[in-house]
Amino acid sequence: MLKLRCLGVLRERLHSPNRQTDDAMILEAVLSELRGFGVDVELATPERFDTETLSAWDLVAPMCESYPRLKRLAGAPARSIVVNRAAAVLDCYRVHMVPLLTATPQVLFPPSEIRSVEHGAGKPPSSFEAPDGWWIKRGDVHNTCDRDVVRIADWARAESVLRDFRAREITHFVVQPHLPGDLIKFYGVGPGRWFTWFYHNPDQVQGLPFDTEDLSSAAAAAASALGLEVFGGDAIVGPGKRITIIDVNSWPSFAKVRGGAAPHIARHLHSRLRARAPKPISENARAAGRKP
Repeated sequence: MLKLRCLGVLRERLHSPNRQTDDAMILEAVLSELRGFGVDVELATPERFDTETLSAWDLVAPMCESYPRLKRLAGAPARSIVVNRAAAVLDCYRVHMVPLLTATPQVLFPPSEIRSVEHGAGKPPSSFEAPDGWWIKRGDVHNTCDRDVVRIADWARAESVLRDFRAREITHFVVQPHLPGDLIKFYGVGPGRWFTWFYHNPDQVQGLPFDTEDLSSAAAAAASALGLEVFGGDAIVGPGKRITIIDVNSWPSFAKVRGGAAPHIARHLHSRLRARAPKPISENARAAGRKP
């Protein structure tokens, strides 16, 4: 019987600022776990992926995020399992994520405006108040450098942020209010298979109370809305146990929780492979198919 085959694709260096090693380590750990299940695995650079024959793989686990590669990934044969699917990764681009999560009833998402960089900063958003300032975020991929997500206290600073965006050919941006509270990082598989979280900066938290089940449910709902199976993100815990999901992304590095995450991701991928694998023919079925 032929072995099932899985190709892991590393993230582009541009989309992995200071995280190249962490990104590689989680993917290597997952592939190692899959090898233990008897799956043939290989790790590919994004450049190798560009010429890879996708029909040769039963499952592709892509960390890559560039639009041309996602477009190519979307053309994978129907028999190939892709986790996360190209459409789900593309929905993590903020211009897509904002309306999707805003429309998800189970998710509390910050009030947001999507604007064109070409049209400039204009006036501050009138659809929401921002007494603690604003966040200006590039509208497509997640951070490639520390200038992609910028907090400003004075709206007059917005234009300088957009000049930098314009110089880097970023076409759209998202404006959101700063939300006071405790910043949480969360990670999940499934959704519903595995979930964990921790404070982004434990030394600066207020220790506001919240229900971890509420956090898990909100994260799962956000991941489901985007179509993600391997995901991470950020949430703000505010007064009154209020949990606001502020970001969700595909295949994070899982750096601080790699040891716990890798086996769960591998088991999830293996379950997807087993569900798709051809069922063995029983001896009775063979006998029934033989000519007398």
